[in-house]
Order: sequence, then C-alpha cells, then structure tokens
Amino acid sequence: MSDQKCACGCPVGSFSAMTLTAWGLALLYVVFMFIEATTIRWWVMLPLALASFYLFHVQRGQTEGAEKKACCWGYWLIIVAFIVHDMCLSGQLVAAYHRLTAAGLPLHG
Repeated sequence: MSDQKCACGCPVGSFSAMTLTAWGLALLYVVFMFIEATTIRWWVMLPLALASFYLFHVQRGQTEGAEKKACCWGYWLIIVAFIVHDMCLSGQLVAAYHRLTAAGLPLHG
C-alpha cells in the first residue's frame, strides 16, 4: 500500500484498488436500488452485492486506519442495503398477490 495522498489531503488516494472497487460496486448497487423506471433484475443486483460484500470483508482484515474504517462502513452499508432491497421486493410480491386475489383469480387449489 502506498503512502501517497491526493492533493486535497484525504487518504482516499492511497486506498487499494480492491477497496475502491468494492466502493464502486456498493455505490452502483445503491444507485440501482432507487431506479424504478428501468427494473434492475435481482440476478444483476445479487452479484453486485455479493462481490462488494466479499471485497469489503477481505479488505477489513488486510487494511488499517482510514481504509479499514471505510471498509467497515461499506461492509455494513451493503448489508443494510441488501436487507432493505429484499424487504422492498417482498412487499412488492405481497402487493401483487393481493391485487391478483382481489381481482378474483384463484391462486390456490
């Protein structure tokens, strides 16, 4: 890990490529969570979350200082975002089920 810092003095310039990749994937996941006009499929979102989670997990044990703190925050961010996204999908499925049963469609035997 290099000790170079960006011109503004923040330590982000010295973060490893794995940490920056993990943050990029996590931010992409969070942005995709809020795009409703184009439905981002679960099979696209799950690998983003898993890859980001894995990279944060690995980097938490290999780094120190500000980078370790950033990885800890990212680790918990991706867990919370995943749970919230899952709850929203579950709510949408329940709402769709209720709409179909209210329309009189027999969904059980």
